[in-house]
Amino acid sequence: MVSTSSSLPLSLLCYLAVASRAVADNPSPFAATWSDLTYGPDGPWPAVEVTLGYDQTIALYPGREFQTFLLTSDYCNGNDTCTGSKAHLYNEAQAQVDNTGSTGSIQYAPGPNFMSGLEMAGADAKSWIDNMDLGGLTVPNVSLALLSASYAVYPDNTWYPLSVGCLGIGAPGTVNQSFTPNSGPLINASLVPGYLNFKNEIPSNSFAMHIGSASPAMPGSLYFGGYDQNRIVGDILTETDDYTKAISLKDIGITVVDGSSPWNFTSKDGLLAANNASITSGGIKVSVDGCSPYLTLPKSTCDAIASHLPVKYNENLGLYIWQQDDAKYTQIVSSASTIDFTFLAGSNTQYVTISVPFLHLNLTLTQPLVDTDEQYFPCYTGPSGSYTLGRAFLQDAFVGANWDSKTWWLAQAPGPNIPTAEVVTLSESDTEIQASKNDWKESWAGSWKALTPEEVAGTQPATTTTPAPSASASANPSSGLSTGAAAGIGVGVGVVVLGILAALAFFFFRRRKAASNAKELDAGAAAPHETPAGSYNPQNGTPQQGYYAPVKNPSSPPISEAYSHSPHSMNPSSSYSQQYSEQYPQQYVQQYPGGFAQQQYPQHYSAELPGGGNPTELPAPVMYNTQPNPEPPLHHQPSPTLNHDPSGSSH
Repeated sequence: MVSTSSSLPLSLLCYLAVASRAVADNPSPFAATWSDLTYGPDGPWPAVEVTLGYDQTIALYPGREFQTFLLTSDYCNGNDTCTGSKAHLYNEAQAQVDNTGSTGSIQYAPGPNFMSGLEMAGADAKSWIDNMDLGGLTVPNVSLALLSASYAVYPDNTWYPLSVGCLGIGAPGTVNQSFTPNSGPLINASLVPGYLNFKNEIPSNSFAMHIGSASPAMPGSLYFGGYDQNRIVGDILTETDDYTKAISLKDIGITVVDGSSPWNFTSKDGLLAANNASITSGGIKVSVDGCSPYLTLPKSTCDAIASHLPVKYNENLGLYIWQQDDAKYTQIVSSASTIDFTFLAGSNTQYVTISVPFLHLNLTLTQPLVDTDEQYFPCYTGPSGSYTLGRAFLQDAFVGANWDSKTWWLAQAPGPNIPTAEVVTLSESDTEIQASKNDWKESWAGSWKALTPEEVAGTQPATTTTPAPSASASANPSSGLSTGAAAGIGVGVGVVVLGILAALAFFFFRRRKAASNAKELDAGAAAPHETPAGSYNPQNGTPQQGYYAPVKNPSSPPISEAYSHSPHSMNPSSSYSQQYSEQYPQQYVQQYPGGFAQQQYPQHYSAELPGGGNPTELPAPVMYNTQPNPEPPLHHQPSPTLNHDPSGSSH
């Protein structure tokens, strides 16, 4: 009889040990998980999903340097119809009960203005730490900022609630974020790519993303430690330091890429400086921000673009509403036409252009920004503090950064026909990336429409509209009835006439009743539209704590803000700042409570789309450096402390 054993052969065990070590020595880029839903009252927009603490799954827009900003359960005060509920809200009381989250004795309170391109107001955020699971890798004690009473402020001084927070994606030359207490050593909180790279979970302290879009459907791409080469088409703009720093926007134009033009031109440039002598030939400085929604540009620039579109300006929101009853509207938003953003790249003769199709500029406003849904063009003219290209732009732009080499990149992203992901590893010293050889025009085939001369013929040029004097375009009584409303009234009139004829022939006594009913119907149709319950319109610009008055839940347990949160210890007397006795650059071993000993997670990343056929290859693109590449910095450098200006991105 042959004996058997349940143990593995020694040779196989040795092979598995070697293979496991090889994986650890050669980590792979890691892909974040994207939500199946889209979000926001001005998109909708794609978002990534993370899990905080034990089981708090929350959707976030990626794109913030340093801290991750979260909307808390106090923000909506338990109201399920609150705009933030769809993406889910962070429950800090639950995190304390679960012994995963606390203030960590961090005293710094970030301001509410965590994005550029849109003015923010309200209460300061609360610094916080908790574990974050990215869908396969967990980062302990992530640097967070909790928002309980922060709002977006629009030109009419109305404060509107936020709907989604923003995911921190690292910072230049920084592994962790350091905070200075009143006494004692620095308090350190983790930044996602910095911690993962230090733990050898990813090849470098870096990120790369293309957020994609809701319509046409394009899945997002967010990698830590590498990038998807198929998300880069054409020339690459290379910058240094912060990816949100201002760069030079040289010009904006309109181009018809394919088919007949819905305008009397096939290309038009000079729109950035049109009718504005203060904008020189060098253009303006703009920031790129994934937390911000719009194309925040000078009013003169937005008006110059809008003069070629069937839109009407809404002064209350600082945005432009598409006039859907204009024949040009359908032609333009479905056409193979783009708005082109040309950036200065290294010299006055080198440029990188990123094109955004009008298909991506036909976005939707919903409550609470408007009472009824409206399509809008996302050029924003309201108070902002800086000109910014937000998610409306990033639908069609790739952005990535290698925080170790303090280098970041901006490039054209493809259309919906995206080949299977071709993931490239970024090493710690890399200052260059490579574009695919895919054809950008081909990536849009089947999604946009090349207009024929017959389709364009017979329509009038796009109407140039003037701004409404003070009211929202949606509330302008002179705007007239829509086509659908007019058709409905016509049908109603016909029915009433037939009813009257029948009454005269057969039932005379019913005529008065029919007439009475008709009057009642007319009175109901003429009733003004009521503002939905819960909408917030402050008088005299004075906020009343926003859309929903956020108050503390009186049933929450009275847990100290300085509560220590080792999952294996419930001793509230221990100090978190003591557990953080060393800075990351010196030793990680004393950074985290003993209960947060990190497990080794398997490395994996996923291809995001099935193959879309063999892409057409083009000549190799050019990479432009706007500044000389710096020497690689010392790794694991702590972020700026609170001895520096806390109002910026460095805390």
